[in-house]
This record gives sequence, C-alpha cells and structure tokens, in this order.
Amino acid sequence: MTQVALRLGPLNVGTDSVVRSGWRWLCESGHLCRQGEVIAFCNVGLLGRESKHFADEARDLQIAVGSPISGRFRRGSVTFGGWQNLQPVTLWMADEVVGYIESDSGQCTEADCVVQLLMMAGRRVTRLAEDRSGLLTGWHARSRVCHADGNGPIGTLLSLGICEMLGVIKGESFALLELFSAIDGPAQVVFAADYSLVPSARILAEQIRRTTKEIEAISEDLTTGLGSSRLSPDAADLMFAGTVLNALVTSHVTEQYTVLTRRGIRSVGPPNAIILSLHAENLAMMRHRKLGYSFSCYPFRLADAGRAFPYWLRAHFEPVRRTVESIRGDYCVLFDLIRAQAPKTEILITNVMSTSDIDDVQSYAGFEAPIGETVASVHSKDMNLMLYDLARERDIAIVDADAIAAELGARSHLHDGMHQSGAMQAELRAEILRILRARTVPGFGGYGENLSSGRMHIYT
Repeated sequence: MTQVALRLGPLNVGTDSVVRSGWRWLCESGHLCRQGEVIAFCNVGLLGRESKHFADEARDLQIAVGSPISGRFRRGSVTFGGWQNLQPVTLWMADEVVGYIESDSGQCTEADCVVQLLMMAGRRVTRLAEDRSGLLTGWHARSRVCHADGNGPIGTLLSLGICEMLGVIKGESFALLELFSAIDGPAQVVFAADYSLVPSARILAEQIRRTTKEIEAISEDLTTGLGSSRLSPDAADLMFAGTVLNALVTSHVTEQYTVLTRRGIRSVGPPNAIILSLHAENLAMMRHRKLGYSFSCYPFRLADAGRAFPYWLRAHFEPVRRTVESIRGDYCVLFDLIRAQAPKTEILITNVMSTSDIDDVQSYAGFEAPIGETVASVHSKDMNLMLYDLARERDIAIVDADAIAAELGARSHLHDGMHQSGAMQAELRAEILRILRARTVPGFGGYGENLSSGRMHIYT
C-alpha cells in the first residue's frame, strides 16, 4: 500500500494572483475514492490586474478538485471554517497538499500526484442573491463548468432548453458533475436558466439581432409603463420586471467566456454546440404592440409577479398564434443567425413525447382540421415530424427523447409528458454526449483528446 500526497498544482494566471477560501469537503477521511472523484471545492478570486476578469461572476467563482487515482482518501489540508470557507483569504499554492490517497496500484508518477480541477462560475440574476451554501449554488441566470486541465481547444456546449433540461444538464448534483464524469476532453458546459423568458427560437433570434437602441427603448417602455400603471407596482412586480428585462437584453448565443486553467486565463466562444428544446415552442406568444418584440413566460412564473406586471403585460402586448409552419420558419431564421457568426456550430434539439396514456380518441372525424391545433398528441407528432424534416435539410441533430421515453416506459419515467426520472435524464445525457462526439465537437472526445489523469467523477 502506497500513500500518495495530492498536490494542488499551479493555476498559472500570474505571480501570486489566485486566492482561495478554505476547503469544503465532499467526502470524509477514509472514503474509498474513485479516480476522478470530486473530493472538495473552494471559492477563488483573482488579485491585481487579473481581477478585471470574471467581473460578473467574481462572487460565485469556484474550483472543485478531483482525485487523480483511486484509493482510500485522507484529508491533509486543514479547513478554515466559518466565513473563511466562503471568502477567498489565502494564496493558491501549487505545492500545497490537499490530502492523501492510499493506493495499491504501485509506483505513481509525478502527474498522478496533482489533483484534477474543474472551474465553476455563476452569473447571478441579481448580485443581491447571495447563496454560497454549496457547489455552484445560487440564483444564476447563467452557470458553467469547465475543465481546468488538459490540452487542445476548449469546446463549449450551451444549453438553452427549458425546465426539462435542468436535470439532464445540471444533474442530481446541480453542479454538472454527472455530465463531466463522462467527458474526456477540455470541455465547457454552459446552462442558461429560463426563469422569466422561455427561450423559443423566435425570442432567441430577436435577442441576437437586438440593437443598443432597441434595448434602450425596451428598458424605457418597461420602466415608464410599469410606473404609470393604474396599479402601483410592489416589490414582487419590480423584481419580476428586472429579471424579464435582464433576460430580454441578454443573448447567450453570442457570448464569449473567460476560463481559468492550469495554463492561464483563456478566452473561448461563441459556443461550439447549442442544445435547444422543442418544448420551448408554444403555439401562443405575446408581441409588444408598439415595439414589436416577443415575450413568452410560463404562467406559474407569471403568478410570482405582483398585480401590476400582469396588468402592464395585458395592456402593452397582444397575443400571437403560431403554427407548426411558423415555428419551422423561426428555427430557420435562428439557424442562419447562429451560423452566420460561427458556421461550424452544431445545433441539437430535444424532441417531445408524441403519445399520451390519457389519449383515448376513438375517431378524429369530429375534429376540424388541422387536428394538431386541438389534439395535443397529434400536435406533438406534427412538431416531431417538422423537426425531422429540419434535421435532414439543415444538418441539425435530434436528441430523441420520444424514443428514449418509449423504450424506458413513459408512465414510469416521464412525468406530465415532459419532466424525466433520473434514469431517463441519464439516458438523455448519454445521448447528447454521443451526438457531440459523433459530430467531433472539440473537447467532448470527438478528436480523441483526453485528460492525462482520467475523467472527473461525482461522489455518491
């Protein structure tokens, strides 16, 4: 049995540039640890001229460490406790020993002695939303995880799916650990939340094309319109309006990213691959009567606003009815906009469940055409068929949730036709990675790139 000291290794941003908080452990001393298993994390910050980086993520910037080899883990570094476990207070030291692994694998190389690193960052909906209770916790409009080790280009996957993609991408850990346990290369995964704006193709296209002048007009109209309403806005109205405005003026598709790695700070983006959800394409949307921009929000979210915001919405917007064909057109516009800035961007779309166990229609003779506007299961089939046509014509990939649910058993694994069980989420996660590798998206294994010390794994 060999005891191996696990060193942090460098974060080459600059001399004495990185500071960290105390360690928060994800496993106890004596735990039998797998290679790549995440054992601890800390909050980090940058000093001096490097502090300009991560300006909108500085309060939720973390590093998670994983064991480079398997064996029985023993803690080595003393945790600070209290506030010092939340706030970066000490320099990152490359030679610091964070713990020890008792391994029976024989002689270990120098590389085996350095922990694996994941950079995690969250951009808050509002900076007042303070929550440092755990790994990648907080009210984040955008959260992301990136390998800090490895060679080659960092490939980025951006998730713009709605709520059914939360567990698929962020996993049971809510920190993307399940996804990164299966990723071989130097990849980054970005999850954009859908708190107040449903990311349909039309809305995403409008975000890409929106000019500074249009953003100013939207902001002025919202603030003056809400303030002049016959119903005085309360705190809930103002908070909700702020999240809506933030979502309307942010285009996740066109963003660049700063990542902290062993070899220094790197800039990556725009995304190499984007995953969307067909569930985001509702038949009904809202359009601003004067400014012409689109708005779509879940009714249960809108219920969280006060009385003034829904009143303003009804007064300033008109309903728009969409068809399957118009949704198809919205997708085509979006694809063209995305590939105009990055022609090699891969686009994945998760389809919908096309059958229902409560659908017991014996005859469709009594329904007026088009039947899909009346019968939900027919509409789902129409939407999936439209998506298959798009896949052939526009070179996009379908994540076939319909087939996966049918194979597993939708009654047990697909609640309300949309939200999956843990088992189905795992299958969808594996299918997404299979597609990324088949399409040779950088960082996800398509080019054979591997981290020298193995994959990251979630602690269970």
